[in-house]
Amino acid sequence: MKKLFICLFCVSPFVLLFSCSKKSDSGGSTVIVAPPVNTSKIYYVATTGDDSRTAAQAKSGSTPWKTIQKAANSISGCDTVIIAGGTYSESITLTSRLNGSAVANTLFKSKDGEIVTIEGGISNPNSNVVRWLSQFNISGVQYLTVKGISVQNVNWYAISVEGSSANITIDNCNTFNSGASGIYVKSCNNINLLNNKIKQACQVTTRDASGNGTQECITITSSNNFKVNGNEVAESTVNGSVGGEGIDIKGGSHDGEISNNYIHDIVPLGIYVDAGSGEEYNIRVFANRAYNTGGISVAGELGGHAHEIYFYNNVIKDSKSSGLVFQSIGNGKYTNVYVVNNTFYNNAVSGSFVGEIGNYSTNTGSANIQIRNNIIYNKGANYKFSIWHNLASTHVISNNLYFDFKPSNNAANSFTTANLTAADVNGTDPLFVNATSANFALQATSPAINKGIPITLPSSTTLLFTTDITGKSKGTSNWDMGAYEF
Repeated sequence: MKKLFICLFCVSPFVLLFSCSKKSDSGGSTVIVAPPVNTSKIYYVATTGDDSRTAAQAKSGSTPWKTIQKAANSISGCDTVIIAGGTYSESITLTSRLNGSAVANTLFKSKDGEIVTIEGGISNPNSNVVRWLSQFNISGVQYLTVKGISVQNVNWYAISVEGSSANITIDNCNTFNSGASGIYVKSCNNINLLNNKIKQACQVTTRDASGNGTQECITITSSNNFKVNGNEVAESTVNGSVGGEGIDIKGGSHDGEISNNYIHDIVPLGIYVDAGSGEEYNIRVFANRAYNTGGISVAGELGGHAHEIYFYNNVIKDSKSSGLVFQSIGNGKYTNVYVVNNTFYNNAVSGSFVGEIGNYSTNTGSANIQIRNNIIYNKGANYKFSIWHNLASTHVISNNLYFDFKPSNNAANSFTTANLTAADVNGTDPLFVNATSANFALQATSPAINKGIPITLPSSTTLLFTTDITGKSKGTSNWDMGAYEF
């Protein structure tokens, strides 16, 4: 971790600056609200500008600099750069000389109402693969916000945050046609990825000589205290053999959330939580919609331990493989993993042994896997099972609605009709408002109403969450099944 740099001249005496936070409505981690900027130190960039101008001249919108990198090399921490609309054919690196402070982030943003595009000039990343470079690289920076910038047609990463950067916000940015990740974060903390659109990421289809792939559309690895919220991830056309998952939290990352994202029309997994060889913990995955993806999954691919991982209030629809899978790769261990109050609809679209929830792990150290309050709706031709698991003793499975229940009968610990309880609802239509248009709210006569139970944190009486996917209160008793509370 780099030593925190505090800018002593960031606060204008004429402007009251403050920072604030609010609690996530769905029981997640604290949401950090970006602090105000110092409006007395604003610089301008435009494609019609001139990099020979002085900093004093660039404080006027009529005499801007020409390139974003010139601004990055010239301003100080806590300053603001406003970028006029247009296409900028340049690569950009932001370093620790741009450190902001807790009361005033350094800010790079598009001019209001204008489109800023950083162009890499690579229409087909497979034709000229240059790995491990980033078109917009943030390295070793503290307290920085990047807002409203698009990056497209690049060899590898579109945007990367590395080098123990901290307190970084990427907000309302777009990436398109990148050889690897749209946004890649490694070894950082206090990272907010908010309201970005990541399309056609991970387009390189080959691994390097060491077997490294393209990572994922949004990657966070070996990082902590993160929030991935409100993003759209789509159109990853690769088959997943070298990467391309939608959102991947991996490498022993911890203390964060993946929430309110829309992941759709990608071949690999929509959401992936992978401990790798380490410990990955305290991660909440909630209020996401994963449509027409490879489903969602948790893993310890290199023998790691994933614990206190919570999947709730998600809608998983039309997955090409199973809806949610506990991977067996690397024989990872799972402790206190909750799959609760999700709506699974028409998954297992293709594949051979596929269903809604599958646990393929054989690690006998796993414990307390909770599968409760879910709605499982599936009548597809490839649908092989509602729930399948290798380790019967680790699971608590109850209060789920199945329409219809399909047993898994091919292993000693299969989940069959004999495992259903009086608290389950089987063979009854959950009565969604309009499943055809993906409205999975419940009608007034739904059999899922009041059939769920409140879910608390492990070994605690504290509720794991208090609202449904829309933010509606669930109360303290008689919860509804699925992602929506009536």
